[in-house]
Amino acid sequence: MRRQPVTTSPSSGVATSISLPADARSAGRARAFVGQYCASVGLGGEVRRTAALLVSELVTNAIVHGRSGAAVDASLAANGVLRVAVTDDDPAPLPAVERQPRTTAEGGRGLLIVSLLATRWGVASPVGGGKAVWFELDS
Repeated sequence: MRRQPVTTSPSSGVATSISLPADARSAGRARAFVGQYCASVGLGGEVRRTAALLVSELVTNAIVHGRSGAAVDASLAANGVLRVAVTDDDPAPLPAVERQPRTTAEGGRGLLIVSLLATRWGVASPVGGGKAVWFELDS
């Protein structure tokens, strides 16, 4: 899952990517990566903080449940919409989003957080296999 960063012209948006190993530190790296990207394209603190939180949830899910590394793609469209996708190698479908996880459960809140904070989100099937969970935030 080795990808090189990609940059497109500002008229069509700016995009970048990073590949992360199946490692406990990858969620923190993803937060820093998305935070730096948001700052570099001039996105404010609220969008930056929300994007960093959501990407860390998705990367954690990819590593823990997908049992693989993760590729993070971030792009800012010309209309100001931030889109972040996290791709893993696991083709298994996502579980249903639990609207009220048990208070004693250690997990099960990541997708709920994404569904509540993202403007839009969904799942795609990349050509090479696995799955890509994406979210968008309006700036």
